[in-house]
Amino acid sequence: MKSIKYKLLVSFLALVGVSVLLCGGVGIISNYTSAQNMMQQALELAAPLAADRAAQELNTYRTAAEDLGMVSKLSDDMVSIADKEALINDWAERYGMVRGNLLDTSGKSLLDGNDYSDREYFQHAIQGESWISTPTISRVTGELSIMVAAPVWEDGIDGGTIAGVVYFVPDETFLNKIVESIHVSDNGSAYMLSKDGYTIADPDASLVAVENIEQQASTDSAYQSLANIHSQMRAGETGYGRYTLNGEEKAIAYAPISGTDGWSIAVYAPVTDFLGSTITSIVIMVILLVIIILVSTTISTPLLTASASRSRRASIV
Repeated sequence: MKSIKYKLLVSFLALVGVSVLLCGGVGIISNYTSAQNMMQQALELAAPLAADRAAQELNTYRTAAEDLGMVSKLSDDMVSIADKEALINDWAERYGMVRGNLLDTSGKSLLDGNDYSDREYFQHAIQGESWISTPTISRVTGELSIMVAAPVWEDGIDGGTIAGVVYFVPDETFLNKIVESIHVSDNGSAYMLSKDGYTIADPDASLVAVENIEQQASTDSAYQSLANIHSQMRAGETGYGRYTLNGEEKAIAYAPISGTDGWSIAVYAPVTDFLGSTITSIVIMVILLVIIILVSTTISTPLLTASASRSRRASIV
């Protein structure tokens, strides 16, 4: 019959093992959950802030075009084309834009003679609505361009008779510069999507107006999880998700950009940027737990063996 001392040692060892595993497990789960929550909160906070910043910059350009459209000189037949062009160039320089143009009510430019009547920005502006076009490759210059257009009001009277359209072309890299400035982690970044799912801003400029993840997913299932997120972005949703691409898991948050025709911005980061140190601490904690259990077992084993031997001798006697 086993001694009371033997039973106490076994109970003590079991208690130590259970306590170590329970405390360690709770600590591991708590640390991992906390790190995930921190990652999600950081991204969910960054996405709307980035969307607001983009909207504010776009609105600056939109306001510049609208204000110029209310300058009476642009609709005055007594003012020469050269003077109107000088006014537009001065306005473009003042607001940091590359160039501007003035169109008549048929869509023909008074400055370069080209017909822009089929352009979306003209069709909106001629109806009295200021408009920011989705970044596209210009058919005139062959460069990536964003058009900011507004109606020209006769005699500068807002809401009166539309006498034409004025538009400006901001620096083609200004959207890229916005996303390049967003850093939520060492390897995190951001990008923007158009309503059609095309990348319109990315630190990698070669992807702009070319990459469409949803189209890629139709032929490569590896992109499907990210394509599902892009579908939600195009729907104007604000949200958070995770996806795996090229063997790397990433977390992403997204938000719509107001004042556009369906643009959205995403802020993302590799999961390891946030969980790397946590995973390392978890591994260390597991190693320590194993060491504690092994040490406890090593110390207790001789005592258990000795106790068992005494119990056997006692039973023989």
